[in-house]
Amino acid sequence: MTTEVIQFKILISVINHKPRCRISMKISLLIIFLLFSSLVQSDEAELNVVTEDWPPFIVKGKKVSGIVTHNIREILSYTDIKYSIDIYPWARSFHLATSKSDVLIYSIYKTKQRESKFHWFCPIYQSTPIHAYKLASNDINIDSLEALKTSVVGIMRGDNSHNYFLQKGFQEGVNLDISSNEEANIKKLIKGRVDVVIQSQESLNYRLELLGAKALMLISGLEISKDESAEHCMALSLDTNTETIKKIRKGFKLWQRTQL
Repeated sequence: MTTEVIQFKILISVINHKPRCRISMKISLLIIFLLFSSLVQSDEAELNVVTEDWPPFIVKGKKVSGIVTHNIREILSYTDIKYSIDIYPWARSFHLATSKSDVLIYSIYKTKQRESKFHWFCPIYQSTPIHAYKLASNDINIDSLEALKTSVVGIMRGDNSHNYFLQKGFQEGVNLDISSNEEANIKKLIKGRVDVVIQSQESLNYRLELLGAKALMLISGLEISKDESAEHCMALSLDTNTETIKKIRKGFKLWQRTQL
């Protein structure tokens, strides 16, 4: 027998009980209120917030932090929703957000391919352009898609850039080298195992410093998905509880007013 069923039976028995005095009546009413509140709360699933390690915007640690994570926590503080934030490889976070209910994913770019998959909230942070980067010692051309097709591009599985390059005719194992995270891609670049990585300037600088390679000379080239929005968004899975969607929509609007 579930906890909710037991609570419901207790609630019914309390309602049917006839108090013998005024004090007993007050106690009965208090029990009814507490049990009813517990039943209502049990229907509201905890929001599972998923993301990736993308410093300085999202930084893994004992407590997930970062510039954008701070905004997420502020938005949710305008609601009474219980939530947890977990960092996974991007492909797994995206899978959870598209296959489970009551999942919030961030930071995510809103693209035509993704638009129908979520309830969207944009922006939660300013646009962050993504570029191709190579070692300064490498004389390859990285200023166009056609030029990049003659190189090996280190890409993270399942992210927006991965999908972008596949749509442009790039092939895994030919001119795309797939990794589960961006640190692996940058290490491959340093070791010469890939010619190009796809990064934001802010994240690249942060990761190079973590790897002790801050002095490494890199050159930027083609801007990826230049015609699409580079604003950071958060998005709710389609099967999210209706009340949760309403609360987050309200919280997002309240937070937006503080950003003006």
